[in-house]
Amino acid sequence: MRHLLAGTALLTMSTIAQAQSELPDPLRIAIEENEIPPTFTFDIERTSTDTGEDGETRTGYARVDLSAPEFKQITPAHLINPDRPGSSFSALSGIESTIENGIWCSGLITTPPDPEDVEVISEDTDTITYQFKPGIPEDADGPEKKMTKRMLTTVVISREDPAILSYEQHLTKPVTLYVVAKIKAVNRSATCARGPSGHTYLQETSSAFEASGLGDSGGNNSSMRITAIYDAETGTPLASN
Repeated sequence: MRHLLAGTALLTMSTIAQAQSELPDPLRIAIEENEIPPTFTFDIERTSTDTGEDGETRTGYARVDLSAPEFKQITPAHLINPDRPGSSFSALSGIESTIENGIWCSGLITTPPDPEDVEVISEDTDTITYQFKPGIPEDADGPEKKMTKRMLTTVVISREDPAILSYEQHLTKPVTLYVVAKIKAVNRSATCARGPSGHTYLQETSSAFEASGLGDSGGNNSSMRITAIYDAETGTPLASN
């Protein structure tokens, strides 16, 4: 059984690598896995708004160090600087999923799309804009596969030193999950900036979804912004947004 699982994993990795190698060069280079860990820490501001009947808006501020042990990477900003506003912990609790693949914009696309689905929808002297159906992860369950098949992704890639400059993804039509739950809308976006290493990082992200089920409906809108970057060792400011 162990050998069978190992063989399956190798086959999956080979299939993903082959699909990625057949993509147009600017897109392929831009989404290649980046294993370089950040050599900086950063401050974030995250706002989350529930859109249901009793919706409320919460804002959290934090210092993030991805090199720290798990569960110690995110520190509310007012614990570092007493002059900073207090944080809503419920707002901060949502950022783990945003940065689970790191803050490099190459991590926005974890599974390469089918090369046949990739289309150039615009280009100029500096950038190329691609649109495609996202690739479906091999370990995706039924609901995730169903949703992914109805998503559409648009990315703007720089021609020089190819990297993702902006990212948008949306649900093309509603999808029903688990019979009683219906996802009406999903929208995600990110703008990227060159970091101290030259790779693009998630400067600002936003997401919104709307769902209904069992006679109720609601959703959530959230945004995250990196407001400052510091050298991880010295704490010297490197950039601010």
